[in-house]
Amino acid sequence: MIKALVIDIDGVIVGEKIGYNTPYPHPDVINRLAAIKNSGIPVVLCTAKPHYSIAPIIESAKLTNPHITFAGGIIIDPLQNKIVESHPISSPLSENILRACIAENFYMELYTRDAYYVLKNQVSDLTKVHTHILQQEPILVDSLEQVASTQEIFKILPIVPDESGIPKVTDTLAPFMNSIETTWSIHPIAKPHQFCNIAPKNVSKRQATLNVLSHLGIEPNDTLSVGDSTSDWKFMELCGFVATLENGQEPLKKLVSDKGNAGFIGGHVDTNGFLAIVDHFTVPSSPPPKSR
Repeated sequence: MIKALVIDIDGVIVGEKIGYNTPYPHPDVINRLAAIKNSGIPVVLCTAKPHYSIAPIIESAKLTNPHITFAGGIIIDPLQNKIVESHPISSPLSENILRACIAENFYMELYTRDAYYVLKNQVSDLTKVHTHILQQEPILVDSLEQVASTQEIFKILPIVPDESGIPKVTDTLAPFMNSIETTWSIHPIAKPHQFCNIAPKNVSKRQATLNVLSHLGIEPNDTLSVGDSTSDWKFMELCGFVATLENGQEPLKKLVSDKGNAGFIGGHVDTNGFLAIVDHFTVPSSPPPKSR
């Protein structure tokens, strides 16, 4: 029996149809999330986004349980105004990473708990697209290193135009790999841009999933996880039930299919394929009947 859901957002419940399922999920999906939560099953959103970008989803569906943000950097229950875990990147490390990445002219974003920063001289069409995705304007500054020296940093985000830029970012970050975790992600309306989420060592969606389920008192084997990128498998493989969508990356589809009856591939995100997933696993959408 499925007792919890852990789900990625972009490419899973948020797609690329502006006003239909982006920047927030379609109302049918929101309503189903609310019904699942109302049935007593926690729905944990698991994302590299900051909490303010997903707050409307949490509020609309009344998902009163911890959620994974900043790819594990902060575990937060916004409706209870409670931070369960917080893992900032140290100031010297942040500054050194920023210095190395800016020297390579990567487009950079820097995240504190409640805001994000972009260099004034890097403002571009990508800035506008990501503002729509995050539903918050960046703070424009002359120096990201100055911000990192004075505030707690939870994510550093180099962004490259397409997959061909990944090796250069990987090489640039090589000297720091003993101190950081990196996860690559995409967004349906920002393709083919590639986003490199940088967090402290041992801070990840995988570890955060274990921590949240422990906090909730639920076993991973009783959990359904849903993602769309191969990197999501790191947290999905912990769970007894797994799913992806038609738009999921091919290697992930293979991993999901290999789970047999415990795996399922739903429809496309832009046809609300998530609904087919919860239907397939017969996830309850109403409270169980009261015993007499």
